[in-house]
Amino acid sequence: MTLLPVFVGLVVGRVALRGLLAHPLLPLWVRTAVFWAVPSGALTWVVIMTADDPFLFPETAPCPREPMRKGILGDGEVSGISTPFPPRAYCRWEDGTVYDLAPGAEFLFWVFLALTAVPLAAGLWHALRDPESLLRRTR
Repeated sequence: MTLLPVFVGLVVGRVALRGLLAHPLLPLWVRTAVFWAVPSGALTWVVIMTADDPFLFPETAPCPREPMRKGILGDGEVSGISTPFPPRAYCRWEDGTVYDLAPGAEFLFWVFLALTAVPLAAGLWHALRDPESLLRRTR
């Protein structure tokens, strides 16, 4: 049952992309921005998801395993948490203190998502309004 929404999403995405490329009023820089925003957004998402991982240098982990001094950041055990969507990485201590690890990257992710979604929505709107423009014309 999960394959059906994926298939529908791929078909709608393809129609929106075709509509974006065929849209007569969108300048070239808008179309180019979509193609740069998609990989940049994916890279930003990967940065957010790995922000709490102490994989390279465990002694400099963003969420230290030993308790911090009382009153500095948090008390007790700490755990690093990443949520895939909406993307967020943070440390949570036993006393409830939460520390965001990548707020700048989260902001960039939402900017790249908007830079992708808005022009694709315009392309989908164009494709639904004028489906004849999506056909390839041969002479």
